[in-house]
Amino acid sequence: MTMEEANFSLFLKALKFAANKHKNQRRKGEGGAPYINHPVQVADLLWNVGKVREPNILISAILHDTIEDTQTSPEEISELFGNDILSIVKEVTDDKSLPKSVRK
Repeated sequence: MTMEEANFSLFLKALKFAANKHKNQRRKGEGGAPYINHPVQVADLLWNVGKVREPNILISAILHDTIEDTQTSPEEISELFGNDILSIVKEVTDDKSLPKSVRK
């Protein structure tokens, strides 16, 4: 398997994982659209507008709300996707111990 194939495979694994974790969630103010649309849109913006081609960043975009909004643990992300991706996901995860006005 080439590096490109491995990266694409990991991206698809992350997409499937996030879709499963967010399966019962809906977007607010988006006509009740499935929540998974949001992480996909973030990855799409990074790819098409930001011209980001770093696989770990795109995979992290797909996973970015799993720790914050689902029952996903950091350990689960690390085990499935590695510590580099976990580190990026944690960087963009809201600290729920802070007031919302500070987090957003």
